[in-house]
Amino acid sequence: MSSRIAWLLFFASLIFLAGSAISCGGSSNSGVCSVVPGETYDVAGDWTLTVSSNGTTTSGPGVISTAGLALFFEPSSAPAGAGDTASLPTITGLSNCFSGNINSYNTPVNGGNSGIAQAQGSISSSTAISGSFQNTQDGTSGTFAVATNSPLAGSVTALSGSGWSGEIEGGAQAVTWSITMTAAGSANSMSFTGSGQLASGAVCDINGTFSQEVANTENLNVFDVSINFGAGCPFSNVTGLGFESSSDYFAINSGASGTYLYAVPSGGASVLEIFKPAGI
Repeated sequence: MSSRIAWLLFFASLIFLAGSAISCGGSSNSGVCSVVPGETYDVAGDWTLTVSSNGTTTSGPGVISTAGLALFFEPSSAPAGAGDTASLPTITGLSNCFSGNINSYNTPVNGGNSGIAQAQGSISSSTAISGSFQNTQDGTSGTFAVATNSPLAGSVTALSGSGWSGEIEGGAQAVTWSITMTAAGSANSMSFTGSGQLASGAVCDINGTFSQEVANTENLNVFDVSINFGAGCPFSNVTGLGFESSSDYFAINSGASGTYLYAVPSGGASVLEIFKPAGI
């Protein structure tokens, strides 16, 4: 495995850990998370995942959907692995405990590896989630914490118009799409179309939808995402989650101020960033 795959390493080399045991609240496997009857939380929204192991810590933004899908990615400010993604077990908040698989993926630029491990975690409040892991094969251990995040300054709104650009961080081939956004569907949902060209000169078109989820929180900054790529594109179609932010997490747009839209796949590392180029 590449030494640049931060989350694959921090999650105890998950590619080798299908049978590893993970417990709540500490770095050892001395106990399990105990369900507290009636203890439920509203966890749908924007979060930041922080993973610590062997004295190294990395963090990345992401979202938890109303159905409990929890997806995160590494920004360019992480120690390594910009664009790598992690999918935690289903976290609905209907119980103070969760268990299942942690899936981790790194971009083609970062080696294209993936990993899977068994996981358990606990929810201590509507703003704090935690867990721990231990590699029973080599003794590597660490902790992870998920804290609520407010990535967007202001309210969520449907992006619209032409003049937007889109790029996938760490993709197999570099391509910049010229994108038109359209308000579509309920609330602040959007659709988009885009055209791009590969280095070979081949055309690579893109289209998709960002459907805003509705929950107890007004104007929830969580979108169900579907992205389709045209013939000749070196990318697979994507389903996952999206959110709006005021940050240029991949430094694609020189950190310019504005609204950025991110689409995080549920089964790979092809995070799409949509932005209005600086100066437009």
